[in-house]
Amino acid sequence: MRKLFLSVLLISFNTFSLALDELNNFFSNKLSFTQTSLNSINSDLNVSKGTFIRNSDNTIKIEIKEPFREIYTIDGNGIKIHDLEFDQIKKIDKKSFENNLIINIIQNGLSSELREKIQQSELGYIFIDNNKTFYFEFINKNTLQVRFKDNMEIENLIKFTKI
Repeated sequence: MRKLFLSVLLISFNTFSLALDELNNFFSNKLSFTQTSLNSINSDLNVSKGTFIRNSDNTIKIEIKEPFREIYTIDGNGIKIHDLEFDQIKKIDKKSFENNLIINIIQNGLSSELREKIQQSELGYIFIDNNKTFYFEFINKNTLQVRFKDNMEIENLIKFTKI
C-alpha cells in the first residue's frame, strides 16, 4: 500500500512538472490572442486582438491589431510602446514592471521561485503573487487562457492560440 501511494505521488508530481514545462514552452510559439476586459463598475466590455511573437534574440513583439494599432517590444531593458495611429513611442524601464507576474512568465518562463507559487486546480494552475490571483488554463494543446484582475480591479481574460 505504501509503495502504491509513493508511486501515485511520484506520477502526479511528474505530470504536474511536465504540464509546467508545457506552460513554460507555450510562449516560445507564435500566438494570436484576444483579450477581453470587463469593468464591473460601469459594465464596460473591451476586446483587443493581436499577435505575440518571440524573436530569435529573445525579444518579444506584441502587436495589437484592434481596436487600436500598437506594437509592444519587450526586451532586457524594458518595454517600448509604439502607437501606430499617432506615431508616438513611449518607453517603460524594466524596473517599472519587474514584479509583474504575467510579463515575467512570458519573458523569462517559470523560474523555480515562480514554480513555488503555483497551485494546481481542476481547470489548470493558480498563481498567487502580491495578493493578485492569476488563473492559467489549457483549453487544448494549442490554446491557453489567462484570467486575472488588473491593478484597477478590471476582470481580464486573455486567450492565446498557437498560429
